[in-house]
Amino acid sequence: MTAELRAERQGDCLVLRLHHPETQNTLTAALCAAVLEALTTAQRDAEIRAVVLTGTPRQFCSGLHDTAAQESLHDCILALRDCEPLVVGALEGQARGAGAALALACDLLVAAEDAQLQLTDLLLPGQDVGGAQWLAAQLLPRTVCNEAALPGLGLNAARLHQLGVVNRLCPPGFSLQTALQLVEAIPG
Repeated sequence: MTAELRAERQGDCLVLRLHHPETQNTLTAALCAAVLEALTTAQRDAEIRAVVLTGTPRQFCSGLHDTAAQESLHDCILALRDCEPLVVGALEGQARGAGAALALACDLLVAAEDAQLQLTDLLLPGQDVGGAQWLAAQLLPRTVCNEAALPGLGLNAARLHQLGVVNRLCPPGFSLQTALQLVEAIPG
């Protein structure tokens, strides 16, 4: 595990916290590798019912740190999509670029009311970072994808909830708690 990812068990949940506040939680190759390792561990542990992916209190993930991370992102996205325990994203602040791809790869998404998803970097021709264009096209209407790709525009949590992308809205600072409550409410 890297210092950029903090893993903590909370009951039958594994909480993965992206923790690189100096760079607003940009994804490095090491961070992607640590997420992959943690998801593999979660799949092998029969006691883990869910994985909650979150960031620091004010920032989910602001994108890729460098091109080395871009090569690792696709594997990370596939691992999130294929993970056998349920993966719940707990979104605070912004999820930009590759961070938006991580959020969209989660099975369920909880977002603080002031959270934003910014797809600008991901929806440009030839910029399908980690399969984010495909993910966005699966979850959002084409016209909404086009809007979210315009510079300076993003999708706020209320709009994402209205579109059915976000399952639960919560006050800022409560996305992790709300995600854990959501998992707890699921029978099993």
